Amino acid sequence: MQSTDGLSGYFGWDPNQGNNRSGAGKYPNPFIDVASEYIPRDMETIFSWCEYLMLSMPPFRTVSQRVVRYFLTELVLEGTDDGEKAKYEDFLDNQLHLMQQLAEIGDDYACYGNAFISIYFPFDRFLTCPKCHTDYYIGVTDYKFHRKTGTFTAFCAKCNEQDIEMERSDRRSPDTSRVKLVRWNPKDIRLRVHPISKKIEYFMRLDPVFVAKVLEGENFYLNDTPWAIVDACLKSDKARKEYLFKFREDSIYHMRCSTLAGLPVKGWAIPPLLQNFKLAFYVQLLRRYDEAIALDYIMPFRVLFPKNTSPQGQDALQSLSMSSFMGHMQTMVQAKRKNLTDIQVSPFEIGYQMLGGEAKALAPKDNIALAMDELLNSMGFPAELYKGTLSIQAFPVALRLFEKQWGHLVDGYEDFINWMLKRIGRHFMWNDIKGSLRSVTLADDVERKALSLQAAAGQDISKSTAYRPLGIDYLEEQKRVTEEQAAIQKLQQEAMERAQAQQQNMGGGGQGAGGAPTYGATPGDVTEQAKALAQQLLTQTPETMRRGELIKIKHSNPTLHALVLQNMDEMRSQMASQGQAMMMQQAQQGGKQAEAIGFGPLGAMPSPIRLGLLISDQLLGYTRGDLEKIATDVKDRIPGADLAFRYVYRRMMGWE
Repeated sequence: MQSTDGLSGYFGWDPNQGNNRSGAGKYPNPFIDVASEYIPRDMETIFSWCEYLMLSMPPFRTVSQRVVRYFLTELVLEGTDDGEKAKYEDFLDNQLHLMQQLAEIGDDYACYGNAFISIYFPFDRFLTCPKCHTDYYIGVTDYKFHRKTGTFTAFCAKCNEQDIEMERSDRRSPDTSRVKLVRWNPKDIRLRVHPISKKIEYFMRLDPVFVAKVLEGENFYLNDTPWAIVDACLKSDKARKEYLFKFREDSIYHMRCSTLAGLPVKGWAIPPLLQNFKLAFYVQLLRRYDEAIALDYIMPFRVLFPKNTSPQGQDALQSLSMSSFMGHMQTMVQAKRKNLTDIQVSPFEIGYQMLGGEAKALAPKDNIALAMDELLNSMGFPAELYKGTLSIQAFPVALRLFEKQWGHLVDGYEDFINWMLKRIGRHFMWNDIKGSLRSVTLADDVERKALSLQAAAGQDISKSTAYRPLGIDYLEEQKRVTEEQAAIQKLQQEAMERAQAQQQNMGGGGQGAGGAPTYGATPGDVTEQAKALAQQLLTQTPETMRRGELIKIKHSNPTLHALVLQNMDEMRSQMASQGQAMMMQQAQQGGKQAEAIGFGPLGAMPSPIRLGLLISDQLLGYTRGDLEKIATDVKDRIPGADLAFRYVYRRMMGWE
């Protein structure tokens, strides 16, 4: 599927072909150099060479990673309600880890100039017995896979029969945690391009080891492999020993950099490194030269020799053989290495000389630095990012040019994000949504952020727009502010209640020090006061404030609190009895008036709804507990009375 003949012809271009060769033989052709002889001439070799440089050239790897991650600011989702947006954000951030995935995709893009990504959607594979239609999950079933027919046989427990040929079914799984983004090796991808419509079909070369494992029926490989790939393993041309799988249309995303139209690459993009091959070759040549210098010239070679210092000019070797001198010197060196304080005696002066050690003077450090800067600059990598400085902030024009030069990377990111969101929403049946990366200028420009906050204060723009570059969700923060204010008010209310209770305890009889009323001291006074408070709380105090007043009484005088509750219960019982008597009287004297208002014939009991309407005005001040006690007393005598009280309470609460 991948043709490289045209590519080989391009890189095998003859500089002398079609040119005026009048200068031939006079001057050497400057385009014929050593680097041209080493240029890779097919896509697979090009990708392997780019991989090698990415792994063996740390400056290039570091700066490319910084550039790729520089544009990964913040994902902005638009086009759906807040609940659906929160679901997408949780999935993309916490399960898919999209930003990390985008960084790795960008690394592939910077190295190969191409990136191929697809989405693995989870599925559950089942084997179904054709006789009893019992389903068996393949992950917990012992089966046999037949590579010739592509069928499964297994034991059916319900039929109690061995080696039944099962029916396979792959069912979509709703488990979002199993969704994966798959980055494919560009060396395994094959393209077929239509020359006019530019439609591209994508094929993947399957690993023969993987194919063998699948066809052998190993559970680890077969259970989670989509059946389309298994089918490709079954139908591939085994004679050629190449297994190709064809991707469905729109199931793979091809992110690629721009390439000249005249290059015969047929759907591929030329990696940025290859466009600067000669500079990379030159840098590698200097580094190899520096390596040779480090190996041979870093450590100097030390030489000991007998030095002639006799005034008569006699040579020391006349009285001592060279072998004896060498043995004595080696013994001295060994003794010195064992004992650093050792002292040796020599009968004559010894000469000492160092040979080599000129590495510092010979090393081409400046040339390597200049060549590396030229290579990175030609690829669009600023030196400030390579060196890790922040001086680039002082050059807004250069920063703007840098962002424009790498605009194709941001466009590729956003196209991929929308392609991915479309497929995910379609698979899980979520609402359609669009995504984009926030502009680096909006995310990092401090002055622009300040202007946005001022515009939001003047209501020229929304506060959500102004706070978003700061990583703040305005609506969510407002919810939290409201919750905090409610919690603070609750704490303040409880503190006030405790303070009032303490003042009442310290006030004694009559009027307290703080002006708060106090409670009687004698048992008779306490009993009368309890009745009065019970009457006041039950008939005059709203239900929403009744609990607070009871808490105050409990903190100040527990005995009085118990008497108040007892009197309130007695009053509720009396009211229930009065209500019961009133309803019985109305039931006996209803007569024609009851028939006129729709209660039914004389002597018939009123319906719960009519009964509720009749007594609702008299019971509107009762709590639910009061109504339950009254209903308990009368439900045995009047059928349907409890339903009537429920109806009245729902009317009180506004539910009916």
